[in-house]
Amino acid sequence: MGDEHTTWTVSTTAYMRNLDRDDLRSECVAVHYQSPPKKTEHGTSIGLMMPVLIVSLYSAEPREVADRVAAILNKHWDDPA
Repeated sequence: MGDEHTTWTVSTTAYMRNLDRDDLRSECVAVHYQSPPKKTEHGTSIGLMMPVLIVSLYSAEPREVADRVAAILNKHWDDPA
């Protein structure tokens, strides 16, 4: 596990939208959360990666928006509230 863990990432996700046929087949971009791996007495526990923010197709550049949100979250996630 030499690579640094990234808590917030961007990738496509499955999301059923109730729109037209073309929209059902289009890419759906989301910001995903995955907690850092934790050492246990039996090895390493790896958290589930889940989408927490789906970027609407109404955004002109959904991937760019998702990348910016993920970067902000990664930078400030551990800041005191």
